[in-house]
Amino acid sequence: MNRTVERTLAILELIANSENGITLQEIAQAMDMAKSSAFVVVHSLLELQYIKTVENNDKKYCLDIRTFSLGMKYVSDLTLIKQCGSYLPALAEKYNKTAFVGVLNGTQVVYLYKYVGRNARLATCAIGSSKPVYATSLGKVILAYLPREEQLSIIDKIKFVPFTPYTTVSKDDLLKELDSIRQKGYATENRELGEFTFCYGVPVFDHKGNVIASISLSDIALSDQDASEIVADLKAAASEISKTADYTLR
Repeated sequence: MNRTVERTLAILELIANSENGITLQEIAQAMDMAKSSAFVVVHSLLELQYIKTVENNDKKYCLDIRTFSLGMKYVSDLTLIKQCGSYLPALAEKYNKTAFVGVLNGTQVVYLYKYVGRNARLATCAIGSSKPVYATSLGKVILAYLPREEQLSIIDKIKFVPFTPYTTVSKDDLLKELDSIRQKGYATENRELGEFTFCYGVPVFDHKGNVIASISLSDIALSDQDASEIVADLKAAASEISKTADYTLR
């Protein structure tokens, strides 16, 4: 692989994963390269509008419109996303919630799709953003349906952080929860990532029966929520989406 191309893509990914932007010095340190060399790559990405300086701080860099445009072209071309777009808006409107689609990326779940119901009270997580698998229904339900060896490989890399008092922060507790999720066929996120969020997530499979994604409905946590109807509708939608890969959700 060409070294320059490899470094450029690595820097772009580094910037993408920096939630509040990243400085040239931080990029050079993270990449273990001379600041002058990092400057050449960063300046090129800046000129091509793949990155830009952060508002009110011209020392930090974040993604720009061309990167977003490329990502959206990729997402819009995914059969999975097109299928989800056929089923999730109706569910979001029915339950006044926000619908999401997520895929696994290491120890993170990446949000590929989002539909906000007109009367939804909460619309967290932007398309393209990543959240820890252990603190999201989308992530946990994907983990639950992976082979045990793959589960453990991912979990061993997790650095558990207690986002709220309700966050799962141990490997053993997470494994127990994953077993329960697999038995029920759905996962929840009950104020684990944010103090006010509640989310139901179910898996989506490919034609071989492998979990490839997850879908969810999210909103403000309420004490009187009834999971049965919401989960049934989510499972039905996931089953139809999975059928596009000639696989019926069991």
